[in-house]
Amino acid sequence: MAKNKRDVEAKVKKAALEETAARLFMEQGFDATSMQQIARELDVAPNTLYWYYASKDELLVGVLNRLLSQNLQRLPAVRGLPLTAQMAWILDELEQSREMVATVHGRLDQSPVIRAWHDQFHHFVETALICALKTAGIEASRCATLATVATFLVEGLLAHPHSADQRNDILAWFAASVGDQLGGAAV
Repeated sequence: MAKNKRDVEAKVKKAALEETAARLFMEQGFDATSMQQIARELDVAPNTLYWYYASKDELLVGVLNRLLSQNLQRLPAVRGLPLTAQMAWILDELEQSREMVATVHGRLDQSPVIRAWHDQFHHFVETALICALKTAGIEASRCATLATVATFLVEGLLAHPHSADQRNDILAWFAASVGDQLGGAAV
């Protein structure tokens, strides 16, 4: 028999909910995963989930924030690598949750919650890239454009099938473009 909110141990709460939802979203897809199914996996009453998230879209945002937080904790390890290696690392990290990336893009026009998260994510990524490019010596007037192009490259590579060679060529092309901005310096 399912437990109600009062019976749920403190450790099961939000973290377990997000981890379970992430696993099911990646295994079955967002649309095929119901809140009731997530509740069954956690052995809680379905209404318990709504104490933490008002909707499945809000739960998806919680899952995405958890995954992003985990990735950001590992980011310092790649900061000193060349630009192509850093972008490859980002792609590798996002590849693990490709299903959810596709879901976000598929639901942008249907969900204000997901639209807001997506827009904030883009702003965050582009701001971080601008900062990194400025630090690398790129002219300030070019940084925003290059950051936008890098974001679109990553999204495009995640959304469309390609070979490893194609991916490497695209990342090398971008790094060479950035290097040209530095007068040919290696990036």
